[in-house]
Amino acid sequence: MVENNRKEPGIFYAVIGVATLVVAIIGATFAFFTATDDDSDTIKGQTATVGLQLTVTSVTTDAKGGLIPILEADLSKGLAGDTASKSKSCVDKNGNTVCQVYKIDVKNTGNSTVVLNGTLNLTAASMADLKWTKITSPTVLGNNAKNAKTVSSLEESISVAGSATHTIYVMLYINETNKAQNETNSGGFTGTVSYSAADGQGVTASFTAAAA
Repeated sequence: MVENNRKEPGIFYAVIGVATLVVAIIGATFAFFTATDDDSDTIKGQTATVGLQLTVTSVTTDAKGGLIPILEADLSKGLAGDTASKSKSCVDKNGNTVCQVYKIDVKNTGNSTVVLNGTLNLTAASMADLKWTKITSPTVLGNNAKNAKTVSSLEESISVAGSATHTIYVMLYINETNKAQNETNSGGFTGTVSYSAADGQGVTASFTAAAA
């Protein structure tokens, strides 16, 4: 009997030990599951949108007639307008039209920045000396190249931010050659302005003007 009594405390403590271990495991398992959660709000997004809107506007409202030739040395004066004509842009002292100026607006209607290339294609079969140049403002010439009508590259790699508008001005004129130009420069011309993005999206605008 004495020997059996000595074993009972050992069995009791063993049972208590197993029970404690079970509680510890249950507690650890419970703690693991309560520490787990899901996040459905942090990682969100959408694809960027890209859209273009192109507007070409004639800004030489005082120059109503057909074009006559002008020396390239006098282009700045032609843009400013002769004082006898009250400084009307592209009008000489006799009231003749010596140039046409167009404002080109390209609006990025999307929400991501786009890189654009612009072209200007002129159709003027009977105007051999028709030329064009980018200008600083409607009345300021700037130092850009004077391009023959066959040159079509308007500008390259222009970056336009989302919702922003990129604006340039283009001047068209008949280059004076100091020779008879009646037979080689007559009729009218048409132009097409196009802008395209790297992904192939683009917009095109056309304009028409009469010439002497």
